[in-house]
Amino acid sequence: MRKIWTKRESMPGVPYTILFSAIWYSGLLRSIMNGRAVGELLLFLVAGLLPLTVAFQQIKGAMYFRNLHKQAMQRTPRKGKIINCQKSYYQKRGRRGKIYTKAEYILIIEIENEGEYSPVQIQSEPYEWPIYRVLSSPNVDVYTDDTGWHHVIDGFEYKKRRSDPGIFSENPWNVDPTEDKSIITQIIVYIVMILILLLNLT
Repeated sequence: MRKIWTKRESMPGVPYTILFSAIWYSGLLRSIMNGRAVGELLLFLVAGLLPLTVAFQQIKGAMYFRNLHKQAMQRTPRKGKIINCQKSYYQKRGRRGKIYTKAEYILIIEIENEGEYSPVQIQSEPYEWPIYRVLSSPNVDVYTDDTGWHHVIDGFEYKKRRSDPGIFSENPWNVDPTEDKSIITQIIVYIVMILILLLNLT
């Protein structure tokens, strides 16, 4: 089971960018080996650095927040229980300026408040996908950082099989039936890119 990262801890586009850059530079290398002058390809060599720079910044940001996650986990956790998940939408601009509407998921977690009779509800950091679908239990560990305001969620219990019952029922009207097709499309794209890379290297 993959590690669950929040939106700020994730690097969703990095593998694609690195693979694309590998194809880009392998094609340029092949052109150079076939007799093309390096000067003629200089513009393409420099242009290939742009997506790598973007990927580097994304990796740097994700590692920063993952490090904060680890630091918070050095503290003593409190037991929490996922009681709901809020789905919201935001707009993101793509590489070519096109605006996409994407979903994010925020867990509503109930934790016991020391010295109080009633539990307290907190919100998790946003996630890029509905992580509750892979969980077998609503119980989690809640870590609070030194400021006392930011909460880190960990200690997830995963399903053994996808068909196992989840932590709560999901409204069928909120399910995207094309979600599996999207994953299959991504896999096909990666396979095609790897094949192109292998062709450039042969």
